[in-house]
Amino acid sequence: MLIKTKRYYNKKFKLQSIAMAEERENVAQAARELDIRSDMLKRWIREYNKKKVDSFKGTGNLPKPQDRKLSKKQRLKKAVHIFSKNDRIDTDSL
Repeated sequence: MLIKTKRYYNKKFKLQSIAMAEERENVAQAARELDIRSDMLKRWIREYNKKKVDSFKGTGNLPKPQDRKLSKKQRLKKAVHIFSKNDRIDTDSL
């Protein structure tokens, strides 16, 4: 059985691929030349047309401030930590 490894494409490659598809006016042909699936190239084109500058952020970019909100689990963990500090008994004074 042949196992395929997941390939990752950087922003530069995606933008060049989109430009190539626009030059060729044929997404399928551009995808074959780049050795990628045409549906993936179409998805990149849709994302680029929708977001322009913000497209293809990748995993190395920091989230926007509104996305930095703590999850419910993180808030609960933080609250438990804060309240457990205040509830500690000073055994030296007993």
